[in-house]
Amino acid sequence: MIIPPQTKQQTDDPFADTLDNILEKMLAEIPLRVIPVVPQGNVYEITTKPNGTSPEARRIAELVGDQVVGDEIDATTDHAWSVVLGYFAQALGLVAGLEAVPLGQRKGPECGPQTKLIEFLVGILGSIEYLQDLNLSDNPIAKDPTVVEAWAQDTFVHYSGVSRTLGAADEDTLMAVVEVLQTLSRPFIDTAVMETIRQEGRLVIDVDLTGREVSSTSTDYPEASFGWMEDGISKGYQAAVTSLVCERWKRLMLTLQRYTGRTLSAECLQAAVQAVEELLGVRPGRRVELVRDRRHELVARIQKLEEALERTRRAENVFWQRIREAKVEIEGLQSTVTNWETEYQAQGREERSHCRLAKARRRLTSAQKRENRAWRDLKKLQRQRDKHRSTVDELQDELLALDEWLNYLETDNQTNLNPVSIVLRIDAGFSIGPNLAWLIEMGYTVRTKAHNGSTADSLRRRVPVEARWTRVGRNAKAMYMGDYSHNDCPYPLRAMLVRYHLPEETRYTALLYYDEDPPPPLPEWFAQYNGRQTIEAGIKEGKGVFTLKRHLVRSPIGMQLQEQFALFGANFVRWAAAWVKDMLRQANHNFTTALDQVKTLARTVSRARARWVRNDLGHTLIFSEEGPFSGTVICLSGLVAVQLALHLFKFEPL
Repeated sequence: MIIPPQTKQQTDDPFADTLDNILEKMLAEIPLRVIPVVPQGNVYEITTKPNGTSPEARRIAELVGDQVVGDEIDATTDHAWSVVLGYFAQALGLVAGLEAVPLGQRKGPECGPQTKLIEFLVGILGSIEYLQDLNLSDNPIAKDPTVVEAWAQDTFVHYSGVSRTLGAADEDTLMAVVEVLQTLSRPFIDTAVMETIRQEGRLVIDVDLTGREVSSTSTDYPEASFGWMEDGISKGYQAAVTSLVCERWKRLMLTLQRYTGRTLSAECLQAAVQAVEELLGVRPGRRVELVRDRRHELVARIQKLEEALERTRRAENVFWQRIREAKVEIEGLQSTVTNWETEYQAQGREERSHCRLAKARRRLTSAQKRENRAWRDLKKLQRQRDKHRSTVDELQDELLALDEWLNYLETDNQTNLNPVSIVLRIDAGFSIGPNLAWLIEMGYTVRTKAHNGSTADSLRRRVPVEARWTRVGRNAKAMYMGDYSHNDCPYPLRAMLVRYHLPEETRYTALLYYDEDPPPPLPEWFAQYNGRQTIEAGIKEGKGVFTLKRHLVRSPIGMQLQEQFALFGANFVRWAAAWVKDMLRQANHNFTTALDQVKTLARTVSRARARWVRNDLGHTLIFSEEGPFSGTVICLSGLVAVQLALHLFKFEPL
């Protein structure tokens, strides 16, 4: 990849030190990692017929193939793109990094376990459908010595050996592989981040959850369980995937976390966002003022409840006093009634309704009723007190957690000297109240869809009779609904009600938005949210091209290694294609078109036949004149330049 020259932006104020100016200066100062090879001339696009032979191709073949210069090697490969990827991987240090990964398996008679790990990656980059395709498919990768040498290995082994090595891998192996892949990816990601901030002033991150299904009757997939996948109930696993939207690469896949099949989207969001922040090395400024306001409200609520508890304690004392007085009165009246009863019996007198004994009995009954009422009201008050006490205890715990959360955000802001505006686009499954509150306080601009249909129903009841709808899509109209209070989210969101006109019915949904700035016009809002289809396309690409559709192995770590390699492969092929564009000596239209199509590179170019010539003049790949890329010649020469870490966003304050 050749880093393009930087352009300067003029400003009327010579003293203005804007973020754009800082980025420009940092770009000029950041060093490059350069792998020197011999520079070549321009790229010529040829228009020969598939079976025609171009004069330029013949000339280069004669130049490189017939001239004896040093130690010449002439070989034919049926996996041209895998060869290119191998030399690109060597240039970037990927092969060396994977060879240093710890694996709990001894070296075999043919190769070490790291070679099998590399073979597994090569197979995934070559879009194999089953692990056995490494050896048993037509023109298998493992039996192509040119591919093996391109990846700096002595040999590739039988797929069963690869499976055993993946079964022997452990958590340390997985962590080391992820570290290697992320270290290699970081310069490309840092460059994309910096360019996007300079061009757009913000980053756009997409998060999605995708299912990885297995057979519903299988029993040997560890921790596989039933859950909602692909619009239905299936058995398997869930993968939380994130991606970055950027101009240079359109999208870069960032992180993937694996979960059991029954896991819901809402449970994965926070871990996914934190993994993205760690990888990107940038994050937004935390909204500590919102948390402080929420804390003040919580403290006021606790104080109000404690005042109510104090009133309850005073009321309890009153009731206790009444009970004590009633008890004394009852004891006195019981003694009086007993005395009168004894006297009446001794005198043989008959008790009448207005006699002293009857009046004493009525006073005793009245006192007993007062005591019972006092006890009843006291118990009611005690239940209320216990409820308030429990609420206060819960709020005190919430206040303690909120104080810790506020301290974390404040400390984070102190160390985040270059906060970046980041838009997070999530689907409805993630948008429960606590997640929305967490994202808002973390500083993100949130664009999402309502978690369930009741939100749209609630908004529809607010629509005026003569409402004016704005067209936002071919079959969609929308209306701005203003502020909307989401359940369990303390912050008001902006809502847009969307009406879809379908052949069978009219369907409604609600889009939600949060930021300090007002939302964009409705058509732009609608288009920007639906732009998250880019991550859905990335997931589809991973399943259709890089083997994420089915598991190649059944060992727990092996399955996760497959996912990490597939995620990395989608980016790696794009980076290699950009590198090849700089290495092209000549190419036909099919190949220049293929360089912009990852699926074509992985499925077609990786199965194309080519002549691979290596000598002191350089490394040259000449595609077969009988294939769709006839006349294409790749000379691996020029400067391979990789942007190093963007220190502007990665320093600690003194």
